[in-house]
Amino acid sequence: MTTYPIITSRKADNKILKLEFEIELGEKVLAAAQEKKRWLDNWQPEHVANLQAELEQKKLEKHQINTAGRAEMTAVLNHVNGKARAWTICPNRLISIAHDCEELLDTRGIRVKNRAGTLVRFRPAGKSSARLQIGRSITTYVVLRRVRDGWRLMHAQRDYCFINQRAFREVIVRPAAHDDIIRHATRGFRV
Repeated sequence: MTTYPIITSRKADNKILKLEFEIELGEKVLAAAQEKKRWLDNWQPEHVANLQAELEQKKLEKHQINTAGRAEMTAVLNHVNGKARAWTICPNRLISIAHDCEELLDTRGIRVKNRAGTLVRFRPAGKSSARLQIGRSITTYVVLRRVRDGWRLMHAQRDYCFINQRAFREVIVRPAAHDDIIRHATRGFRV
C-alpha cells in the first residue's frame, strides 16, 4: 500500500487550534500569577514554575504537530527538486496551494461531502522578464488529491518553466461536485 504525504489534515488542524487556545489561556493565567507576585507576599513560586512548564510543553507539542507532516513532504520535494531551489515548490507553498484550492472549492459552492476525490495539477509560473524571451528554469509539477479530511500529495516531479510562462493549475472534480458548481452558479435563475 502506498502512503502519500499529508499536506493538510482536519485532525491535525483541530489539535493545533486547541493547543493555540490553551497556550493563549495559559499565557493569561501565567501573567495573572506573575502579577500576584508583585503585589502579594504569599505568592507561590512553584505554581508559577508549573504554569511555565505546562505552557512550554504545549508549545513543544504544537511545534511537533507542525513539523511531523512537513518532514515527509520535505523529503519528497527535496528528492524531486535536487539542488534546484529558486522556482520550485517548498512544503509551505504546497500547504498554501492546498488552502487556495480549498477556498476555490468553497467559493464555487461545492459541498464538503462532494470535495473528496478532487485532483489538482499545479506548476508554478516561470520568472518574469521584460527583456529576455528565452531560457528555462527547473520547477516542480505536483498533483494533489482531496481526501475526506484534507489534502494529500499524490505525485511530484521535476519540470521546466520558461521565462514569462504562466502558472498551470487544473482542477478535476467528480460529477457530484460538478453538479454543485452548476447549482451554485444558476442559483436564482429560472428558464
